[in-house]
Amino acid sequence: MLLSAILSLLLLSPVPEVQKDQPAPVVRQAQHLPECNPERSEGSDTLKAARVSSTAGSLIVPQRIESHELRSVTSISEAVRRFAGVQLRDYGGIGGLKTVNVRSLGSEHTGVFIDGIQIDNAQNMQVDLGRFGLEDIRSVSLFSGQKVSPLQSAKEYSSASALYLESAEPVFKDGSRNNTIVSLGAGSFGTWSPRLSLEHLFKDGKSLRIGCEAVATAGKYRFHVSDYRLYPDGTVAGYDTTMIRRNGDLRSARFDARLYSSPDSRSSWNLHAHFYDSERGLPGPVYKREGGYPLSEDRQSDLDAFLQGRLSLRLSDVWSFAARSKLSFSHLEYVDVPELRPELPAAHFNYLNHSAYLSAAAMARLGNHLRLNFAQDLQYDYLDADLMDFAYPGRLSSWSCASAMYGLRTVELSATMLFLDVHDTFLSGGERSSARRNVLMPSFVARWKPSERFSVDGFVKRSYRMPTFNDLYYTTVGSKTLDPEDAFQTDLGARWTALSGSGHTLQFNADIYRNILKNKIIAVPTSNQFRWSMYNIGKVSVLGADLVADYAFREGRLALGGTARYTYQSARDMTEGRGQIPYIPLHSGSANLFGEAGGWRMDVTIFMTGERYTTSANLPAYRIAPWQTIDAALSKSLSSRGHDYSFKLCLRNILDEQYEIVDNYPMPGFNFLLKVEATL
Repeated sequence: MLLSAILSLLLLSPVPEVQKDQPAPVVRQAQHLPECNPERSEGSDTLKAARVSSTAGSLIVPQRIESHELRSVTSISEAVRRFAGVQLRDYGGIGGLKTVNVRSLGSEHTGVFIDGIQIDNAQNMQVDLGRFGLEDIRSVSLFSGQKVSPLQSAKEYSSASALYLESAEPVFKDGSRNNTIVSLGAGSFGTWSPRLSLEHLFKDGKSLRIGCEAVATAGKYRFHVSDYRLYPDGTVAGYDTTMIRRNGDLRSARFDARLYSSPDSRSSWNLHAHFYDSERGLPGPVYKREGGYPLSEDRQSDLDAFLQGRLSLRLSDVWSFAARSKLSFSHLEYVDVPELRPELPAAHFNYLNHSAYLSAAAMARLGNHLRLNFAQDLQYDYLDADLMDFAYPGRLSSWSCASAMYGLRTVELSATMLFLDVHDTFLSGGERSSARRNVLMPSFVARWKPSERFSVDGFVKRSYRMPTFNDLYYTTVGSKTLDPEDAFQTDLGARWTALSGSGHTLQFNADIYRNILKNKIIAVPTSNQFRWSMYNIGKVSVLGADLVADYAFREGRLALGGTARYTYQSARDMTEGRGQIPYIPLHSGSANLFGEAGGWRMDVTIFMTGERYTTSANLPAYRIAPWQTIDAALSKSLSSRGHDYSFKLCLRNILDEQYEIVDNYPMPGFNFLLKVEATL
C-alpha cells in the first residue's frame, strides 16, 4: 500500500516558460541555458521532440560541460575536475573513492542530482562519482550557491552548491524504433569494462532505455615513495624505492532503466531504476613502520538501489505543478582485517540504509515579471546494523520553501526562505531518545544584464548541514559530539562575451566569493578509507576567486578552442593557528585545448594544484607537495550502412607524475583506456 501510494506520486521536472525578453543562446558556461532546445538528429530531417532540462531557466549561471565535451573524458569525476573552484578528492585507481568539494565547503555541502533528484549515500553523505557512468549523460552542470529556477524542489535550495547530471534521452533516426548499443573498454591495471544498452520507441511516443555495465580491474600500479630524516649528529638516513599498489581491485556491475513520457506541452514524466553492486579492496595509506610497510587487506562491498520519478503538469497559464519521489536502499559491508595481528579474525561490519523521499512544488506566474514558487519536501532515513549497542538512528527531515522571482529586461531578482526541520530518534543506554533541530535559511540572488554580452550577478545565502548518520553513529567512525555546520555564503561575478560572430566566441567569467563556516566538520581518513577521523573546527573563513577564459572557433565540421581556469582559495582556520584548512590548495587551475575535424576530436588537458597541508597547523611535516598532470584524449565517430561507430583513446598522466591528492594515498602514474562503441 505504501509503495503503491508513493509510486503514484512519482514526478518529473518542471516545464518553465521561456521569457520573451530573455534570449537564451547556447554556450558552455557564460550565458542562459535554453529552456526549450529542439535537437536535430544526425542523418535525419526530423526534429527530436523538445525536452526540458532540470537545470533550465536558472537565474544562477552554472559551469557546464556538454555531451560533445564529455567524449574526451572517461568518468564523471574527470569531467568535474575541469570546473573552477573544485577540489576532487581521489584515493587512487579506478576503485578509489572520488568525491567533490566546491569552494572549500566540503563534500557534504555539495548536492549531487540526477535529473533533478538528489543522490543520497549512507557513507558520509559523500557521493562516490565513480559509481556512475558517462554513457547516458547529456551534460554535467555545477551551480555555486544554488540553482534558482521555476518549480524546483525545496531540497535543491538547501545545498551550498549543486552538481547536476542530466541524462540523455534515446535518439531514433530513419524511422527506427530500436537501438542496440554495445561497447568495450580496456586499459591499464587489467581494466575491462563491457556495456550493453537497449533502446525502444513506443508507438505512443514513450521511450525506454535499459543499460548494464560491468567493470573489473586488478588495480595494481607502481608508485614512488621516499622519506629522508636529518638526525642530531648531522647524518641523513631514509629510503627511496618503488612499490606496487595492491588490494585496489574492483568488481562492479551497474543496471539502469529509464522510461520517458511522450512529448507533451502540458505534462511530462519519467521513471529511473538504478542498481549498483560492487566489491573492492581498500589499499589503505602508505607509511613506514617498524618491520616495513603494513599492507591493508580490508575489503568493502556496496549494494545500492533506487527507484525515482518526476512529474510536471501545467495546469493553466498561471499555475504549474511538479512532484518528485524516490525510494532507495543501500547495504555496505566492511571487512576489517587486522594486518598487524594476523592471529585475530577479521571483523565484519554491515550497515543498511533505507530512505523514502517525497516532494511537491507549485508555481504561480503573476503577469510577465513575477513568479512565486512554493515547495514542500519530506524524507525519512533509517540506518540498521548488525552491531551490539548500535544506535539504530531514524531521521525525519522536512524542507519548506517559498521563493519569488522578479524579472525585467535587464534585472532579475530572487528571494527565498527555506525552513529546515530535522527530528532524530536513536537508542541511547537501551532507551529510545530523540533530538530536534530547525533553522531558517534565507537566500537572495540578483543579476544585472545591461547587454547581451555582459552581465553581473551575485548571491547571499545561508546553508546549514546536520551531521549525517555516518558522522554520528558509524562504529570506529562517528562522533556523537559533532555540532551542525552553519555556512554564510556571498558571491559577486561578471560574465563578458568579448567576441561573438563569424564562428568565433571568446568569453570571460570572474567570481569573487566569501564563505564563513561555523563548526565546520572535517573528515580525514585514518588507517584506511573506511575509518575516518571527524571533528569540528570552530570557524573557517574562505576568501576565493575563480577566473575562466573560454575560446571556440567553429566553421563547418572544423572546431578549435580552449578553456583556461584559475582558482584562488584562502580557506583559514580562524580558531587555532589560522592556517589553511586540510587539503585545500591556495592556488589551482586547469587548461583544456581541443580540436575537431571530420569526426575526429583531440583534447589535451593540464591540471595544476599548489601545495596543501594535512592539518591546519601548516608545518613542513604536514605539507603535501604541489603537482601537475597532463592528459590527452583522441576520439573518432563515423557512420556506415545506418550504424554509428566510435572509438576513444584516453591517455592520463602522460608525464608519469608521482603525486598524492590525499596524504599517503599515491595516485597512478601513466595509464590509458581504450573504448570502442557501436550503435546498431
